[in-house]
Amino acid sequence: MTIGIIGLGRLGGALARGLSRAGVPDVFAYSRTAATAQQVVADAPGVTLAASAADIFERCEVVFLWMTAAAARQVLAENAEVVARRQPFLVASTINADFGAFVPAWAETFPNVNLGTGQGGTLLTWVGASSEAQRDAVRAALTASGVLYEVGADEINFYCALTSNGPALYAHAMEVWADAVADRNGFDRQLCREMVWQTVAGTIALQRAEGIDASEVIHRVAHPGASTERGLAALDEHLPAVTEQVLRAMGRW
Repeated sequence: MTIGIIGLGRLGGALARGLSRAGVPDVFAYSRTAATAQQVVADAPGVTLAASAADIFERCEVVFLWMTAAAARQVLAENAEVVARRQPFLVASTINADFGAFVPAWAETFPNVNLGTGQGGTLLTWVGASSEAQRDAVRAALTASGVLYEVGADEINFYCALTSNGPALYAHAMEVWADAVADRNGFDRQLCREMVWQTVAGTIALQRAEGIDASEVIHRVAHPGASTERGLAALDEHLPAVTEQVLRAMGRW
């Protein structure tokens, strides 16, 4: 199926880059901000820039409306005739999209900004009675640029803490960790950050390669009474409460 993207901001741009990276054919994109659209398409060879949102709806069978729900409904209202005639399958980048005035079924997602790397993680829930062909087309697009998690409508807002919110939380935590060591000892911050990135990437690779959980990694690293064990004790004392506090603040508890 021909794929369209309307909205080329942080998420739509990442999707365009991810689809380009995967070599997905027949992808068209549009943004009302011309400079943004030109930059994204320059970074995403194979993605064709459309002249208008109407052009996307006219050409494409699956359309990712990756903007706020209110902005997406405005675009749909402005193009109601072509949407009613063509009935493309719509994919929102938020929940509670409320597209029912325009189409009988659609998908709601929480994507993340990692899509452009091919390592995205997208949550998806279905609204209404979509066909298996429509579902397969959406799945194919999202798995081309990462991993897709199909979850229930009552679950997606909580899983969001792990995926859509995740890149910002994890990146911030890694920098705080690295910068604490750098600043306390007068070390180079960037060098410390590089060490953290490499160590985290290596730890993930180890866990995936050997199918081990954190307890096994800890067993291999932490010697009784030594520094890692003492650090883990401090984490066990404080991290659960901090985690709950963060989740409550985000409304994900």
